[in-house]
Amino acid sequence: MKRIIYIKFLFLSLGFLVSCEDFLLTDNDLVLIEDDIPRDQVELRATTLGLYALQQELVEQIVILGELRGDLLEVTRSADPDLREINNFHISPNNRYVDPSNFYRLIAASNKVIRILEDRYLSQIDSLVGITDYHRMLGEAICMRSWAYFNAARIYNEIPYIPEELTDMHKIIEYVNSPGTYVDSTFVRFHPNGLDNDTIVMVYEYTDRKLLDQDAIIRINIKEIENRVKAVGVDYGREYNDNTWTVTTWNKFAMHTLLGQMYLHIGDYTQAMKNFNQLLQFSQAGTNVVRFGLDNRFSNQNWKNILSVIDENEHIFTLWFGKTAETFQRNPLQYYFSSSAPNIHAIKPTSKAVELWETIWTNSQYALSSSQPQNSRVVDPGIPGDFHRGNGVSFAYVRNGRVLSDSTWAQMMNLKMLDRQNELMELMEGVDTVVYKYSIGKNPFSHDADFMLYRAAAVHLYAAEIYANWRFIQGGQIRHFLNRAEQYIYNGQYQQNPRQLGVAGRVGLNDRRGISVDDDIVYDFHPYTNQITGFNVIQTTLDKQMYLEDILLDQKARELAFEGERYYDLLRIARRRNEMGLDGTGFLADKISGIFSGSERQAVRSRLMDESNWYLPFILN
Repeated sequence: MKRIIYIKFLFLSLGFLVSCEDFLLTDNDLVLIEDDIPRDQVELRATTLGLYALQQELVEQIVILGELRGDLLEVTRSADPDLREINNFHISPNNRYVDPSNFYRLIAASNKVIRILEDRYLSQIDSLVGITDYHRMLGEAICMRSWAYFNAARIYNEIPYIPEELTDMHKIIEYVNSPGTYVDSTFVRFHPNGLDNDTIVMVYEYTDRKLLDQDAIIRINIKEIENRVKAVGVDYGREYNDNTWTVTTWNKFAMHTLLGQMYLHIGDYTQAMKNFNQLLQFSQAGTNVVRFGLDNRFSNQNWKNILSVIDENEHIFTLWFGKTAETFQRNPLQYYFSSSAPNIHAIKPTSKAVELWETIWTNSQYALSSSQPQNSRVVDPGIPGDFHRGNGVSFAYVRNGRVLSDSTWAQMMNLKMLDRQNELMELMEGVDTVVYKYSIGKNPFSHDADFMLYRAAAVHLYAAEIYANWRFIQGGQIRHFLNRAEQYIYNGQYQQNPRQLGVAGRVGLNDRRGISVDDDIVYDFHPYTNQITGFNVIQTTLDKQMYLEDILLDQKARELAFEGERYYDLLRIARRRNEMGLDGTGFLADKISGIFSGSERQAVRSRLMDESNWYLPFILN
């Protein structure tokens, strides 16, 4: 038996959508799926794992758009016009990085998996049964889809939310580009007996517009996860006793990190911390060891192991790449970054990025006077450089494709400290810098570095950002958490656990040169001699918040550089400052244009003073 059923959806104005987001969620009884239904759980698992291949295809776009528009990367002479356009914010519509298709392919595939699960396996999804792998696969697909929407929204600002019944990319393109009414009649709902089915005609009408702004998209996806996900993360490696599977697929910790990110983006600090605390307060069974705590497991010289191993204590969700005969899954990051043939070294660290690692000091001694700061002095400048995250780890100095030795680097740092410029120029003849994070332990042809979507240090720094801006009422007084923010950065005392070291403390950089938000004096230091060059008085809470955000951005750069989030960190702070009545636009424009020189600096700054240039145009065809 075959029947035709007509269903009409009316989508009203954006204002209505924001207040009544449920209207976008179509009735689950009207689920429609395609002919190629997986016949058993093995085929269904293979289908859901296929989503990860689509997510892998987004890594290049995520890194290029999230980093090359920031202040830590710049193009080289080997860069093609598309990369140059991204770097200087003068982007043409046909630039290959503008294309949102891969995000919507992942959304379409996720829709398909969700529809299959909720239609064919509805009895397994029903709340009356216990948690099964069907629930976990459903949670996996919903998280994957929400991740795609979230990242697309940050890139394009206004994007379409696709009805869940649309599971084909061609139909999504037709839907997005339809003038106001879109009719689709190709979906079939199958009867459980496998014989009878219904053809259902779907009619979507809009009286306003299809594009929703990023905050509306984010709120919808938060609600999707919170209302529909009961569990997430199939343990695909349980048959092989391989724990890395729990890190290389969506899991409950990755879900809470995504929710925390989305809540932070819209400024809901309470809900953001509620989700981040699912990781920050999670202890290993029967111990007081915080699984995602920043202790000595990756401290000092062990920090670089974060980049070469997959470890469930630091990695929350890492996209695995490997050139096995079965998969041959590669990414282009090493191709863009490495200077060793056949790679092209099209993108490299900015001088600002390099200086952030080289101009931090340890074992320094100061004689500071808060009453007479002009008399403060440096007793011992200490030792310069972030030895564990900087040279030879996150970035490297290279000459003729070979990484400079540690002794040469130490000699260079000493010459900078002594300001012996002629000797420095001679030593560094023919030397350039490369992003090294994705080349550690690999030959020039590898192109298979794993990509860390979420890791523990990022969550700690998100928490620091929240506490730097959070306020609450206690005893009729407004209180702030500035000291707590510092603890996340420097010493981990917020955990009240001596094992915790903090983000900078984990690599031995808990020396703050006498600076604390408890003090009203902030000193300026020469980057390569560590001598005091001046001081500023910061007494208001707002001044201290602004100062702490700058410190936090520097720490994020040292810890998380080139991992795809730098531009969005800057953008989020700029949006927040604008909402506070401060000049967030000028902050963003100055930060990013500062890596350029001459007329190009002014041109980039002018473009960024227009907020429409913060985002890419949405064109799906």
